[in-house]
Amino acid sequence: MTSCPRCQSDNSRVEHEGRENGALVWTVHHCTVCRFTWRDTEPAATIRYAERDPFFRVDASDLEKYPVQLPRAGY
Repeated sequence: MTSCPRCQSDNSRVEHEGRENGALVWTVHHCTVCRFTWRDTEPAATIRYAERDPFFRVDASDLEKYPVQLPRAGY
């Protein structure tokens, strides 16, 4: 399991795996808490919480404070 680079939740799932000649080359993860989706080959500033700009981090304990939220359909 991969920790979310936006909210640090451990509630992520694999959405898709990219393969080339049968070898796994990238994976798309989806956080079921803040609904962020990322590919594991993106730059560190995007996919590592410690390197991510604090402006783009989310406090998972208080999601209601954010003015725009994606619907929770099916999660």
